[in-house]
Amino acid sequence: MLTICRRARLLSLSLCLALLAPAAKAETQSEPDKATESPADPVANELRRRLGETGAGAAVKSGNQRDALSAFYAARSNALLWVGPEGLTTAAQRVIAEIRRADEWGLDPANFVVPEDGTRQRDLSFGARELVETELKLSVAVLEYARHARGGRIDPTQLSFSIDRTPPLLEPKRVLDEIAASDQPDQYLRKLHPQHTGFERLRQLYLTLRSAPSAAVAAGEEESPAGRTGKPGKKAVAAAQSEGALAQRVLLNMEQWRWMPEDLGEMFVWVNIPEFTLRVVHNGEVIHAERVITGKPENQTPIFSDEMETVVFHPSWGVPNSIKVKELLPGLLRGSDTLTRNGLRAEYRGQRVEPSTIDWVSTDIRNLHIYQPPGANNVLGVVKFLFPNKHDVYMHDTPTKNLFDAEVRAFSHGCMRVRNPLRLAEIVMAYGNGWSSEQVAQQIKSGRQNNSVELARHIPVHVTYFTATVDEAGKARYFRDIYGHERRIQMGLEGKAHLIAKKREDLGPVRAEIVSKYANSYGFGWSDTPDWLRRVFNN
Repeated sequence: MLTICRRARLLSLSLCLALLAPAAKAETQSEPDKATESPADPVANELRRRLGETGAGAAVKSGNQRDALSAFYAARSNALLWVGPEGLTTAAQRVIAEIRRADEWGLDPANFVVPEDGTRQRDLSFGARELVETELKLSVAVLEYARHARGGRIDPTQLSFSIDRTPPLLEPKRVLDEIAASDQPDQYLRKLHPQHTGFERLRQLYLTLRSAPSAAVAAGEEESPAGRTGKPGKKAVAAAQSEGALAQRVLLNMEQWRWMPEDLGEMFVWVNIPEFTLRVVHNGEVIHAERVITGKPENQTPIFSDEMETVVFHPSWGVPNSIKVKELLPGLLRGSDTLTRNGLRAEYRGQRVEPSTIDWVSTDIRNLHIYQPPGANNVLGVVKFLFPNKHDVYMHDTPTKNLFDAEVRAFSHGCMRVRNPLRLAEIVMAYGNGWSSEQVAQQIKSGRQNNSVELARHIPVHVTYFTATVDEAGKARYFRDIYGHERRIQMGLEGKAHLIAKKREDLGPVRAEIVSKYANSYGFGWSDTPDWLRRVFNN
């Protein structure tokens, strides 16, 4: 292979020396050498010029990338990383090969522009401009790969108000520093993907499904009355299409893994909404699993991560604003004492008020604290688990155990109801505060009402929406997309997130003429009877 210095007709000897000198200097000094800024170093000058441009040429995608590239190359005295005296370095060739295998990780190789030839350097012998173009092209491809691998292709919060995830992106300068310091840059790129077992299981399933359609078509010849046709039969084609659809579903779930926190916690509580299942995981092992009830499609349980901080024994239930306006106020406006009938109480600025003394036409019901005291009929049962969040959702017990027998358990207004909350309380309190099961039982049996116990050790809570999973035995499982998030994620990956219709609930000014529509929508007397609470909670 001819070197750049031997083959270049338009490169001067000073360019060849300048190409080699900065790399050697960068190993022995931390500050940029003044000599590298001289006109005798055309490569360094061209690199500074390109990075100083608005947009830095076609390769650089954003100002954030340009700033990172400028800082990175300045710190190494503008020495090139990917191009050496023999052309593309071994590290560059390994990186290019890995990026071209992006489809093995559920990414599209077409999204990363790399030098066209990883071995021959005939296109790099024309001058500083071509050298810098090749250098920046690969550095930008690395940054783009890192962004995609870490879930940065889309902003999950733009897909739905119910999706509250922030992808764990890395600062571009950090990516460049770390890959430059790595003696295995291709392995560094692979490590950028989620390291969770759940992701890797899905990835292996994705690879299997991705190869299945072609195999099914190739082997899917069918007999016809006239003999073998030599063409794929209808069953084979249908099987291939089915496998392709499943592969796409798996890919969408892999993308959700990219949004998850890198560290899920030594011990954590995991709720998977489409599965209607809660799991407690300790040191990578599932130590408890239980059925849960989640939000209706119109009252979706949000997707987010937080930390459990408090367990409340014998809790009271604070009525959410949406239920105050939609379920309680219509009856109150018609003169029915809906609160007293259903064992609810009202407070204003900490003082108990009687519903009959309030002018509900002129009063904004949201300004009152309306709650159900602890008791046998309390909708939260005997215990609730708090992980304070902006969505105001939590986990709790429920007196309506029969609903756990349903296959699709989307019945709530957003909170998660747990079938066996006492066992969950035992696990949480043992880990968080060192309590015994007897101490938990004592709290349930004769503890004081509304008793909030702070956890000495907070426990991560992850509320997820995986419609495809692979269990410990390697079995793929698929769940109903009850909220339609798969389509939203697909649109996001296709660059169509701006076309997704998102509607945040806005109760607006609460006046009689506006709220009356809620009363009419439920039928006469719906909110006037003690039965309304049962219907709200599907009791």
